[in-house]
Amino acid sequence: MNCVFGIDIGGTEVKIGKFRDGELVLKTSIKTDTSDGGRRILTDVFQKIEELSLGEKITGIGIGVPGPVTKGVVNGAQNLGWGRVEAEALIRERYPEARVKVLNDANAAAIGEMAAGSASRYRDFVFVTLGTGIGGGIVIGGEVLEGTTGAGGEIGHMQVAYDKKRLCNCGNYDCFERYASATGLVITAKELAEGRKTRLHEVGFSAKTIFDLAKDGDEVAGEAVDMMVDTLAKALANIAAVLNPEAFIIGGGVSKAGDFLLDKLAKRFREVCFFAVRETEFALARLGNDAGIFGAAHVASK
Repeated sequence: MNCVFGIDIGGTEVKIGKFRDGELVLKTSIKTDTSDGGRRILTDVFQKIEELSLGEKITGIGIGVPGPVTKGVVNGAQNLGWGRVEAEALIRERYPEARVKVLNDANAAAIGEMAAGSASRYRDFVFVTLGTGIGGGIVIGGEVLEGTTGAGGEIGHMQVAYDKKRLCNCGNYDCFERYASATGLVITAKELAEGRKTRLHEVGFSAKTIFDLAKDGDEVAGEAVDMMVDTLAKALANIAAVLNPEAFIIGGGVSKAGDFLLDKLAKRFREVCFFAVRETEFALARLGNDAGIFGAAHVASK
């Protein structure tokens, strides 16, 4: 029996899916070991693949990575501690008989949603992943826009402020993901919570607790969410003015906030965007956090 693995390497966890004939048959995750420059990440992935293959022939391995990728070479992934890594070559060395494909994680998620999720009816859309950082997958005419150096869709590193307040892992200040990702949301909430009464002091600061308390009326949590949404809406309005997509598909861990986030985002977007793009649609990723593994498996199955 043959199988294909779709793998999504994130800043905090690696999601691993085992597929047979395009169907997900097994899913698990492991912690992302970013110590020592992330040197053990691929070794840990290989170990888990071999544990899950159960003696079956591995015909494909697709891996999404949070950074620009060109022809299988990762050109830096700061959230992993990686510089330039010839990832496809390393994986092929271990699995010479498998079809191997390494691509940007947001591009993988976009492909997953286009192949089996909520983007299947669009030819022009932007997939936005809201997690530890922010990634983007741009699809024009049904094709992913990778860019000359693999950085097409790296929307998380657009500059959204100009006071050098928040240093990004990429080395620049005030990148989009330092304000509108799960990490950015937590930073904002901690700043707002100083000297103020909020249940966040009791339950802890995480994207989930902030959204949960915002829904429950906590003032500080609500302000933090509104500030995140405002930044997100304005950035997407700028993207829409350039690309004029049919839709934005919102995925990643923060998308678990569901319609509470989506309704706020769509409303604010329409308030700040160029009038000609007001009808841009918004949808939650149907595959949720699994979009990346579906997309990675899809490209490794071709």
